[in-house]
Amino acid sequence: MTNYQFIMSSFKKILLLIFIFNFSVGKAQFFDNDRSFDIFHSYTKWGVQVDGLAYLPATISGEKGDLSFQTQIGLSYKAGLVYNFNIVHHFGIRIGALLGQAPAINTFFLLKKQYINSDKDYANKKGARYSPLNFSFPILFEYRNFSIYRYIINVSAGIQIQRTSPSTIIENYDNYYTTTVNNPGTWSFDPVFKIGWYYQFPRVMMQTNVVYKYRLVNQYEGFYNFRNLNNDPPNYSGTYVLKGNYIGLSLDFFFHKQTREVEAGCRTNQQSKQVHKRQKAQERAKRRQEKKIKKALKKKAKRMKKMRRRRG
Repeated sequence: MTNYQFIMSSFKKILLLIFIFNFSVGKAQFFDNDRSFDIFHSYTKWGVQVDGLAYLPATISGEKGDLSFQTQIGLSYKAGLVYNFNIVHHFGIRIGALLGQAPAINTFFLLKKQYINSDKDYANKKGARYSPLNFSFPILFEYRNFSIYRYIINVSAGIQIQRTSPSTIIENYDNYYTTTVNNPGTWSFDPVFKIGWYYQFPRVMMQTNVVYKYRLVNQYEGFYNFRNLNNDPPNYSGTYVLKGNYIGLSLDFFFHKQTREVEAGCRTNQQSKQVHKRQKAQERAKRRQEKKIKKALKKKAKRMKKMRRRRG
């Protein structure tokens, strides 16, 4: 199984476990529309987000002969601030400003000793070559609903606006191997999907999500080259493309407000509910009065009709 197949299989299993857990809990109320979402007033709208990401392997093409040369999954991160707009009950909008890096070159290759006039094989184990810091600005539309006590399930979808810094990144080994990739400095607008839970604690509300981002424009492109090898042919070369798609775990932290702020928010929310109730009561009373008037007019019309018949 390749790295790509392994990570996609793991991602599907995580999603399956989330749904099985949510529906298998005996007291779960997945579509509980009566529960109150006032809990969001108890926590700050600003939060801190930290993402652990697994970038899918780059694509390499070209004739490699019997060389052991392949790309690998690259681990990386994003971190920054997010703001939670609570629109109404189940719906919200999440925006953020994040910094992170991409594993621009992440390869494994084995040069056998007979290829390079050496007394032992050389295995490249240096790890990934990372990009400079990149800025990204996610804008996500979020649906949330209570699942079990203190847990709120959420599903998000939207775009991530990202600025990739202009850069050229090089990896080489002596006079035998070189990979060079670059990005001239591009903006991208990429779809992002998340699914997970909010967890409520006394001092903090933590949101955990499985995240998947699909990049529409290649993040890094370049070439690799093996040369001066003691085999036939002595040179190998091809293209190297990092798409920039990733799967990861996103953690958001929203901190509990001070007691005064919570009480003020709750009072405002309670007043809004009372006004809404009064408006509904007035509307119901108005409809009842209209029905009474209609009934009275109908009765009067019937009486008038009977009187005309008697006279006739």
